[in-house]
Amino acid sequence: MSVETHKAHGTGMGQYLAGFILSVILTVLAFCAVMLHWMDGWSISARVLFLLGLSIIQMVVQIVFFLHLSEGPDAKWNIGSMWVAVLCVLIIIAGTWLTMQHLNYNMMGGSGRVSRDDAASRPAASQSATSTEVTTGMGVIISHEE
Repeated sequence: MSVETHKAHGTGMGQYLAGFILSVILTVLAFCAVMLHWMDGWSISARVLFLLGLSIIQMVVQIVFFLHLSEGPDAKWNIGSMWVAVLCVLIIIAGTWLTMQHLNYNMMGGSGRVSRDDAASRPAASQSATSTEVTTGMGVIISHEE
């Protein structure tokens, strides 16, 4: 970009440098918090909220300092279209998650677990050396004999 372009948008190297420094600080903070085990005593919810907070701050820094969506005559339209895109992404993520939960429930017998049935609890007449029985979470027995 030329100097005229920077001046036309009202941005200087100082704004880019400030954005870069903030981005590096936020990235290093998240990295160190995880890799140096700063959050070991925290609950899982607190860890997730902390890292999500850092990521949201990082997104705001990127939007303000580098994308310049909050500047110019079309700032409202730029911010509005960004929020519509965020909403679409959240709908896709939520729909995918709900679909996977539904498939997990229906394909895995309700509980989502498949475990081996204890052979000691079965009568001796139903046990054979070549049969394999697996019970699903709802008590359905799947038998396979060779």
